[in-house]
Amino acid sequence: MPQVKSEGIILKSVNWKENSRIVTFFTDNAGRQSIIDRGGRSIKSKRGRLQTFSRLEIEYFKSEKSGMGYLSEVESMESFLLEKDGALGRLTFASAALEILNDLLAEDEPHPELYDITIQFLRMTDAIPKSGIISLFLAYFLKTMSYLGYRPNFAGCVSCGKDKREIALRGNGQNESELPQFYFFTPERGGLVCSACQMMGAYYIKLKLDRLSTIYRLQTSSLAEACKMTMKFDEAEEIIELLTDFMKYQTGTKDLNSIKFLEKLKKTKL
Repeated sequence: MPQVKSEGIILKSVNWKENSRIVTFFTDNAGRQSIIDRGGRSIKSKRGRLQTFSRLEIEYFKSEKSGMGYLSEVESMESFLLEKDGALGRLTFASAALEILNDLLAEDEPHPELYDITIQFLRMTDAIPKSGIISLFLAYFLKTMSYLGYRPNFAGCVSCGKDKREIALRGNGQNESELPQFYFFTPERGGLVCSACQMMGAYYIKLKLDRLSTIYRLQTSSLAEACKMTMKFDEAEEIIELLTDFMKYQTGTKDLNSIKFLEKLKKTKL
């Protein structure tokens, strides 16, 4: 079996047989890898510790027949402790990011740029003021979807191509020009949709202009720029719901378990 050397982060770990486990890594040079850590749960294991939220250097043997890897060496390169002010929020959104990767990454498909931006995200989640954690996560969520080919369209109608400035709608009323603008987003088709392209019975998410502007800004900003956008949790909740709905429709994945902590987060000071 050929030996492979990579650096990576742990996405998931499940117990396997006595004292062993199967660890799913996102690696820099081989993408998503499921690797058996034989005896890894035993206190007698001579290998280094496998720590979630750490950048690790790993060596493993890859079976050409089964495709499974077998861990031989591990060494910690960088740890993200997530212990600063707002630790619950840091932990929850870091967990959600890894869950997204575990759900969406295909086995043996390298994504070096996405790996680099994931390390940047974890490093920033560990270090930045808590006020920027939510916007940082949303920007990372959007970028991850884009890197993997699921970029939602917030620039115009996904069907006819009209610019978003042309498809804004307003509520009914005598002073219609004074009512706030809004848009409809379709998770199934992956973008905004104008009134002419809407289909009867389809599921749409209503977005006000200010919310759409925020999402578009997050989508087009770097992570460093995004974390300067202070957002309250209530402001972000609608965006998180939209993005998770979009991801489920486009990829067939389920709700993010990590995001179930959101109710707890609403009671904390992020």
